[in-house]
Amino acid sequence: MISAFEQYKKNLINTMTKGELLILLFDEAIKRLNLSKILMENQDFENANINLERVRHIFNYLIVTLDDTYELSQGLVDMYAFFITETIKASSSKSVKNIDDILPMVKDLRNTWAEADILAKKRN
Repeated sequence: MISAFEQYKKNLINTMTKGELLILLFDEAIKRLNLSKILMENQDFENANINLERVRHIFNYLIVTLDDTYELSQGLVDMYAFFITETIKASSSKSVKNIDDILPMVKDLRNTWAEADILAKKRN
């Protein structure tokens, strides 16, 4: 049986625009990247790897859901694949360096999508 809170979350996600969902995914990736850094700094590599794996799932999802009819899509695939590669390197090296390298880029891209979503809403 689904709890009231779980039902609320499900309804919230189902009523989001594509832009809002994209921003939510980026927010989750950023949260998990930051958490992974903290966990690594505390030598909790197992949980850091779990969070980095979830980040990889987010970017894999973003890759497979891209509409390749747009010229921009290939650039996004390359960027998302780079993020995935860097999280793999962070997991294998047990170092926050790779996370520190991509975190500003992920944040910038998230903010770009947020601005695009605002502009799209203004047009409608």
